[in-house]
Amino acid sequence: MFRPAPNYDWPVSYFERLRALSKERHTLLCVGLDPDPERIEGGAAGALRHCRGIVRQTQEHACCFKPNSAFWEQYGPDGWKALLELRDEAPTTPFLFDAKRGDMGNTMRAYATAAFATMAMDAATVNPYLGADSIEEFTRYSDRGVYILCRTSNPGASNLQHLQADGKPLYLHVAAMAESLNVHGNVGLVVGATAPEQVAELRAVTDLPFLIPGVGAQGGDLEGSVRAAWNGDPASCLVSSSRSILYADNPARAAAAMKDEINAIVGAVA
Repeated sequence: MFRPAPNYDWPVSYFERLRALSKERHTLLCVGLDPDPERIEGGAAGALRHCRGIVRQTQEHACCFKPNSAFWEQYGPDGWKALLELRDEAPTTPFLFDAKRGDMGNTMRAYATAAFATMAMDAATVNPYLGADSIEEFTRYSDRGVYILCRTSNPGASNLQHLQADGKPLYLHVAAMAESLNVHGNVGLVVGATAPEQVAELRAVTDLPFLIPGVGAQGGDLEGSVRAAWNGDPASCLVSSSRSILYADNPARAAAAMKDEINAIVGAVA
């Protein structure tokens, strides 16, 4: 089943829509939609019900929603169906499909079709390990955003991402490759808030938009990361928070507080 992308009154490309909505709602917040069956009862239907409530309560405070593919895949076919229904809950807010896909070209072509045509997602995350020809299967969708994993927020990120190659760490090579792939202006980088020094190092060499996970439950440095990432572009610093909002007693209040905290940091930088 192929689904048309949602109709927007804003510009066509993902990053232009993100910028427009960020300005309209005065926010840089991305809310993660990652249902945990150990915390949400009722299977896929329960996950949909819970996340639908999150979307309704937080949409005014967010410029993007980010469902992680794995949290929906775990429910089987019902999970995929639920995610499709959830996507329709907020047709004017971009959805970023956090799937971290990475494979050979023909397989990536299928992954891209699934994400952008079948699921009608506005953006997706991809893994750089297989190189540029793999990622190009996603970036050729010029109206959709593609965030390339660069310096991730998990503790094991340094195992490979900090290895030296030609005198500089691998994550800087990833950033350079991302720049070369940005022919349609639709490429960004995933750079975790748990590594604010690397956020600053990467911002010094690229103006690509950053997706910054790792705040909230992962304990990332929100202030240090936002200060390092922000360059005046509303798309430059998309801050993702999942569990701290998804399971809050009052998700709307939690999202509003996070939005205000981010805006205060940006205001101080500006």
